[in-house]
Amino acid sequence: MLSISDLSVEFRSDEGFLRAVDGVSLSLSPGRKLGIVGESGCGKSTLSLAVMRLLEPGQIVGGEIRFGDENLLAASEARLRQMRGATMSMIFQDASSALHPMLPVGVQIAETLQAHQPVSRAEARRRAVELLEAVGVPAAAERASAYPHELSGGMCQRVMIASAVACGPRLIIADEPTTALDVTVQAQILELLDGICRQSGASVLLITHDLGVVAGFADEVAVMYAGRIVEWSETDALFARPAHPYTKGLLASVPQMDVGLGRDLPTIPGSVGLSRHVQGCKFAPRCALAQELCWNEPPPLDPVEENHRSACWFSAAVMAQARNAGAGPG
Repeated sequence: MLSISDLSVEFRSDEGFLRAVDGVSLSLSPGRKLGIVGESGCGKSTLSLAVMRLLEPGQIVGGEIRFGDENLLAASEARLRQMRGATMSMIFQDASSALHPMLPVGVQIAETLQAHQPVSRAEARRRAVELLEAVGVPAAAERASAYPHELSGGMCQRVMIASAVACGPRLIIADEPTTALDVTVQAQILELLDGICRQSGASVLLITHDLGVVAGFADEVAVMYAGRIVEWSETDALFARPAHPYTKGLLASVPQMDVGLGRDLPTIPGSVGLSRHVQGCKFAPRCALAQELCWNEPPPLDPVEENHRSACWFSAAVMAQARNAGAGPG
């Protein structure tokens, strides 16, 4: 379905060119749901924008993105416009901002249909209402005439999902689709998205920093740090046996109901950095296990067990600690 090979994205900054995505390779099979997790600034959203070819010319500096048999980096803008919304679509992070403020939401969904399918304006409007009903918008015919500012955050997110699935895409990229929503609405949105994918067979690339969202939704997880994939695994295995110190730190920082009040929540010291000065593992400045090898030699993303890869020189020790401590939060 989707194959990313050695993808690199650079942005100009005061420090020169910085790699926001640094040699990322990933694959996503038909009907599967892949979650990409990491702190803000790790390159997750940049990766998703690169897949949709929504970055400025010249920012993608290397690699290949294949969607089926097609090389997206070689596709013309005209071809990309045919594909976006039809065979691959995106649910943006802030639905209220992503929707056009001056157009009724039903019109915006209908535009997607008219752009990719031979339907009349009236038919597109009728199907827009059906899509709003399908994603759980109450009084859909009435809400189709509403503007984004007249709807709640959860309703706007449902509108975005309706627009994204309108033409039956094979790939849906969801960039933080539950941000700023309360936990009840989050669960509803994820259940809705999961149901749509099961019915249509679409694949999902889910971008999030919320490990709880990934645990209940994704089939497999890729952990991203400073532009690189540092761990990839099927979801259950990653939560039970994290193999990278960064993954272990993320899991440890998730609040747990069985931890008593008054105890400090574990944190990862420092913050994400894209500096070129670190020649080896980008996580070394924040890692308690870092040794000279880590600073000088970037670890490869190697298998640590079946369907589980980690980019750490000490993955075996990290996994042993996880086994002794028991399963992580799920």
